[in-house]
Amino acid sequence: MIDHGRVRIDGNRATRAKEIVSIGSIVETLSRSEGDSPARKKVDGIPDPEILFDDRELLVVNKPAGLLSVATERGESDTMFDRALNWVSRNHSTRAYLVHRLDRETSGCLLLAKSPEVKDMLQKQFKDRTVERIYHAVVIGKPPSDSGVLTSRIQETKDRRVRLVSKGARAGKEAITNWRIEQSATIHSLIRIKIDTGRRAQIRLHMSDIGCPVAGDTRYGRGRAGVNRLCLHASALEFEHPNGNRIRVESEIPTELYSELNRRSL
Repeated sequence: MIDHGRVRIDGNRATRAKEIVSIGSIVETLSRSEGDSPARKKVDGIPDPEILFDDRELLVVNKPAGLLSVATERGESDTMFDRALNWVSRNHSTRAYLVHRLDRETSGCLLLAKSPEVKDMLQKQFKDRTVERIYHAVVIGKPPSDSGVLTSRIQETKDRRVRLVSKGARAGKEAITNWRIEQSATIHSLIRIKIDTGRRAQIRLHMSDIGCPVAGDTRYGRGRAGVNRLCLHASALEFEHPNGNRIRVESEIPTELYSELNRRSL
């Protein structure tokens, strides 16, 4: 953990296992995603993030589709977390702490904290389901009604695959997706989605389950979209700021989703 930059003493990186720790010092251990893995290359040259909100306590960035939220065990050097960490260290001389994640193929609002205390406060809101998470998806076809609520259980296997659990079974974790149609076109629909839970691939599994898979979903849907991306976007986050005010941060729906919505053939 020391070699990977995951141990801090009074906010400074520990460099030796035999380092003497003074009485009263605060020793902090970081997760793998927050450490400085040797597998990661220098951060020079990675793009700056698109900032949606920034203050002393937290940061909301606009994650592009196709970019990992955080590095896997392979140690990718360019992730949304790397870009945000590089940006805040240069502009605010502080660290960034990932509060939640978006799937690699999904774009939109991603929330980071600037201290462990704020990270814990925000993550508790996610756990308590008080964060409003809004997504927009272009799906193939038109759902059977104008709106609905999908409730099921999603199970993740040891090899990181996820699936819907058969009705009545108690395996997996509860997943709740609220949706409504915003626009209908020739062969696609634009759906506004609010999730009460944040299971991996939840929206993609639920939309596929009602026969309207997300356009561009190569795993649970019908293959690539004409715009060559998954047409799923995290368009808004609403949560309680550490100052006590409830704030809302939004990201515009990408033009690619509207292009796919208006396609006249698959």
